[in-house]
Amino acid sequence: MPPRRLADLVYQPLHAGPLDGAELLGEAADGEGLVVRVGIWRDGGGRIRRARHRSASCAALIGYAEVACALAEAGEPPATLLVDRLVSAVVGAHPLHRDRAALVATALARALAPPPSRNEDCP
Repeated sequence: MPPRRLADLVYQPLHAGPLDGAELLGEAADGEGLVVRVGIWRDGGGRIRRARHRSASCAALIGYAEVACALAEAGEPPATLLVDRLVSAVVGAHPLHRDRAALVATALARALAPPPSRNEDCP
C-alpha cells in the first residue's frame, strides 16, 4: 500500500466504526486524553478479515489507526505494524505526533496478544 495523505485519511475514515462483536480488542492511552481502541475480526483460518478503530479526535491518531487497520486487513503481518511502518504509511503527520503511531501499534499489539495463560493449580 502506498503512503496515504493524512488529510485524506481523516476526511474519509474507512475503518472508523463500532467495535461491537469484535473477536479481539486492544486499547492504548497516553494519560492525557488520547485513546485508541482497535477491534479485530478473523476468518476461520485466523486471518484478519476486518479491523476497525475508535480514536480520540486527533488527526494523526486517526490517520495512523486508519492505515494500521487497512494494512492488517490487506494481510500485512501484524508483527510488522510497528511505529516506523505506520509513520512511513502516512504523509503529512507532524513529526512530534509520532507518539500517536506508538499508541496505535500498542493497541493493535494488545488486541492480537495471546490471552494470559491460566494456571489451573491456582484457585
